[in-house]
Amino acid sequence: MIKFATFASDVRVNALLCCSAAVLLTACGGGVSDTGAGQTQTAAVVVDSATSQFDATVAAPAFGADVNTTAVADAATSDALAAAAAEGETRMLASTVAVAAATPSIYHLYVSTTGNDSNTGTQAKPFRTITRAAKLAKPSTTVHVAAGAYNESVKTTLHGTATARIRYVSDTKWGAKVVGIGTEGMWTNNGNYTEISGFDITGPGRIGILNYASNTVVVNNHIHNLKISGGCSGSGGSGIVNANYSGMNGDIVNNVVHDIGVPGSCNGVQGIYSSNQGGLIYNNIVYRVSAFGIHLWHAASGVIIANNTVFANGSSGMGGGIVTGSGDSPGGMQLKNTKVINNIVYNNPGVSIKQYCYSGVNCIGSGNVTANNLVYGNGSGISLKTGTATGTITQNPLFINYQANGTGNYRLQSNSPAINKGVASSAPIYDMDNFLRPKGGALDIGAYESF
Repeated sequence: MIKFATFASDVRVNALLCCSAAVLLTACGGGVSDTGAGQTQTAAVVVDSATSQFDATVAAPAFGADVNTTAVADAATSDALAAAAAEGETRMLASTVAVAAATPSIYHLYVSTTGNDSNTGTQAKPFRTITRAAKLAKPSTTVHVAAGAYNESVKTTLHGTATARIRYVSDTKWGAKVVGIGTEGMWTNNGNYTEISGFDITGPGRIGILNYASNTVVVNNHIHNLKISGGCSGSGGSGIVNANYSGMNGDIVNNVVHDIGVPGSCNGVQGIYSSNQGGLIYNNIVYRVSAFGIHLWHAASGVIIANNTVFANGSSGMGGGIVTGSGDSPGGMQLKNTKVINNIVYNNPGVSIKQYCYSGVNCIGSGNVTANNLVYGNGSGISLKTGTATGTITQNPLFINYQANGTGNYRLQSNSPAINKGVASSAPIYDMDNFLRPKGGALDIGAYESF
């Protein structure tokens, strides 16, 4: 289980990623084989500063045919977010919004591999590093990052506001490639009301995006092939982490996360991990992670895990698809009002979906829902501490082309049992391709709304 605390620096995050939810941390090895071939995705993403819209034509060779997409970025106040989570209602954020767009950015900074950090950061004179731009960002700033490789461990610390976020945007989806350095976070964010959108992130460290802040959006990123070069230890690792116990509403939407360590090698290494209140975990594809694809622990509560596609994570003795629970620091917490709905959990050698507490601890509270998930080909079925899973489908999802290494097409065939079987309440109203849900009579299960 990953352990995180409320620290201002990722230097002090050592020893926080500790034991696994299902099995105590055992000795394990580091390293990862670079098997992400076929994952390159190019997508022209144009940020319209007048409307805060992303107009994208996505060419996704790893996940099927080309699609035309439009997504709208939005933000809400923390009070509204907390109220929505408490009431179990859908919050409309990032690419899942159906309400008015966020206030357009007033300020713009530019970063390019041809730039220089002594420049002024204009489009004509861009900076060379994202970190340099981050030091000058203020509320209502969009930092535009041109395609190319950025060999830096990015640190973003300044705060936006509910109506004036700070946005870091790869102008070409997955075109701006952050190749981190060192063994810690490849991108560490301490700024509230921050959005990180469209980046390709990899490197030798143990964490892709390490988020300590509240009211954040991590959307449309490709986080992959983290080497966990510090080895399997109590420090653990993860592709995306919400790490502040007292934080809230870290949304993780439309990301592809894979090859985080080696499957089955380290119990403390997860795909997506959240340890605080609220947040939407929507439309992500997670595979080939050392332990669990999606993992909640510590002070997690009021989270919605919906319409994700999670496969080939962990091993028969370690990890699995999705695990939720509460324990370790800060202590005395219960998982409440958390929903696990409309997910495809497929071909994970361990457990499919599980609630977990330490022995003798009652960590699962009220208001939790597990509904309309498709689980198939896993080592074991759904295991809950309280309540009963409803609407579960235990049939092959019939992807267009399933490949365990991520080179397949994970949209659904026309005869898939996941079509029109999702629950609408609290689910995202846009899919991975930013198509409006539903296309048919009801929502499809999984990251893609296919029919």
